[in-house]
Amino acid sequence: MAFIVDENGDISLVQGDSGTLSVEGLNTDKNYTVYFAIQDKNRKPVGNEIYLCSNFNSEVCFEFTGSFTDLLTVGKNETCSVYYYGIKVCNPNDYYEDTVCMGNKEIGELNTITVYPKKVEGTNG
Repeated sequence: MAFIVDENGDISLVQGDSGTLSVEGLNTDKNYTVYFAIQDKNRKPVGNEIYLCSNFNSEVCFEFTGSFTDLLTVGKNETCSVYYYGIKVCNPNDYYEDTVCMGNKEIGELNTITVYPKKVEGTNG
């Protein structure tokens, strides 16, 4: 599988491949909305933010499709491209918002997505 999340919360993937990212340790007291967003090296958003409702569970799993990761491009003369992602847990009822530090990252450290060029298109492309 060419979609790997390491212990630092950093992701490595091949452009156009699908994969899963689990966000664990959520409070179970409310039905939180968990947002996921990607930015390029200039902090420009890539694609739209996606979100899931926690449904009072301590974990949500984002399922990324090949068409979603296809938005993460690699230049023709590059071996890979690096993007950044963030996750925020919100509850609109009490205006709660909390940016999640994934893996062993601390505030201010960025979670990366290292994207390698697509090798084959496949049947869903």
